Amino acid sequence: MKSKNIAGLIAITAIVVVIMLSGCVDEEQTNTAGIKEELLNSAEIKDMILASVEKIDTYKFDMDLTQETLISNETDETEMTTVSTGKAVVDATNKIMSLEVTSSIETPDKAEMPEGPMEMTMEMYLVDNAMYMKMDMGIPGMPVQWRKIDMQEGYEDSWDSQNQMEQQIELLRISEVDILKAETVNGVDCYVLKITPDMDKYSELLMKQGGMSGLMQDMQEDFDVGKLIKDMSITQWIAKDTLFPMKTEMQMKMVISSEDLNLPDTEETFTMTLDQSTTLDFYDYNKPVNLELPEDAKNAGAFPMLPVMTEGEPLATP
Repeated sequence: MKSKNIAGLIAITAIVVVIMLSGCVDEEQTNTAGIKEELLNSAEIKDMILASVEKIDTYKFDMDLTQETLISNETDETEMTTVSTGKAVVDATNKIMSLEVTSSIETPDKAEMPEGPMEMTMEMYLVDNAMYMKMDMGIPGMPVQWRKIDMQEGYEDSWDSQNQMEQQIELLRISEVDILKAETVNGVDCYVLKITPDMDKYSELLMKQGGMSGLMQDMQEDFDVGKLIKDMSITQWIAKDTLFPMKTEMQMKMVISSEDLNLPDTEETFTMTLDQSTTLDFYDYNKPVNLELPEDAKNAGAFPMLPVMTEGEPLATP
């Protein structure tokens, strides 16, 4: 497969990556909310969780994502592995957050790619109706500096697309919930829940995610992004005492073919299969946070590739 085609597919893969991570329940045990566990059913615990998260003012989360990608055509196959780790601090009350992400893309020796893994780092702040971002793409000669996007009219929508807790809430709202068992996560007793989304509604939710609008520009007109998902499983760990999310694990398989994309007829056909595993760990709920914009970011210049932001356009998140 040609190098330029692989590079283009890596760009698509990066967008998709953004998209948008035992025991038994003891009878008669009562949590701090005064609810007897033996009385809980799936509908009740779902409603209770949705009510409890309204009490969250601040939180932190860590992200670990691994994605195996296979790109194949009639004559060749290319494999790549993307590994991303991230840390975020969120002030939900004041709608401020910081995010640091490190990503690497590894390909086999036979692939027509630069030697060694491609490594990228990103630091991002959402504050004062603007997004500040510093990216190091690992490309010699490309400056690493802070850039800024003003979002006076679209900040609310952009915040919702980046606020991971809001995404967890929306996912829960559109899903069936099954209580599987009880486990301990980082010393916290938790309910383990199986989350099964309504796929039509999940497709709509995906379209609100940062980066998905860019992906859809490459898709055929009226394409249903939900059709890309061939398999998915989601498990959540919910603290028994607070009913706050403690952990989310998601496994998802997506398949994108050249027929799904708006490509010239002269381009070779291909299929790209993505196997993605994501883990999100939430902690430090309602503890004081210090979210101050770095001094060198205060004089950030505008993004040259994004001179104008459309109202309500969500941001891309690695």
